[in-house]
Amino acid sequence: MKHQSCAHEDAVAAAARTGEWTSELRAHRDGCMTCAELTLVVAALAADAKQLADDAVPLPDPGIIWFRAQLAEREHRYRRATRAIVWVQRATIAVAVAVGLAFAPGLWALIGRFMAGLDLGSAVAELPQVADSPTLVLITSLLVLGGLALWELTAAQEN
Repeated sequence: MKHQSCAHEDAVAAAARTGEWTSELRAHRDGCMTCAELTLVVAALAADAKQLADDAVPLPDPGIIWFRAQLAEREHRYRRATRAIVWVQRATIAVAVAVGLAFAPGLWALIGRFMAGLDLGSAVAELPQVADSPTLVLITSLLVLGGLALWELTAAQEN
C-alpha cells in the first residue's frame, strides 16, 4: 500500500490536535481522503492522550519508596542469615519427634505403671525411682527441647 501525501497534512494534523480549523482547511479536509483519515487518527490519539493525562496517578513520595526498599533489603538479609538456623531447628524438631516416637511404647508403659499406682503417698515415694531412669530423662529432655525449638521456630517466623 502506497502512502499518498498531501501538502496540507501538517496543517491538518495541527488543526486536529488543537481543534482550531480555518474554513479553507476544513473545506480541504472534507475533499481530501488522506487529510480526512489523518484528522480521525490525530483526533483519536489526542483524546487518548488527554484521557491518560487526566487519569494519571501521582507517584508516591521518593522517601517512602527508598524507606520501603531499605526495609525489604534488611528483611532479605535477615532471612538469608537465619536460613541455616531455621533448618537446624527443623532438624532438631524432626529428631526429637523421631526419638519420641521410638521410645513412645516404653514411655507409655512407664506412665501407665506410674498412673496405675497413683497414690499421693506412694507417688511421692516412687518419684525418685522413676526419675532415676536414664531413658525417661533422655526422652523427657528431647521432648522438652523439641517443644522449645518448635516454639522458637514459630516465633522466629512470625517476626
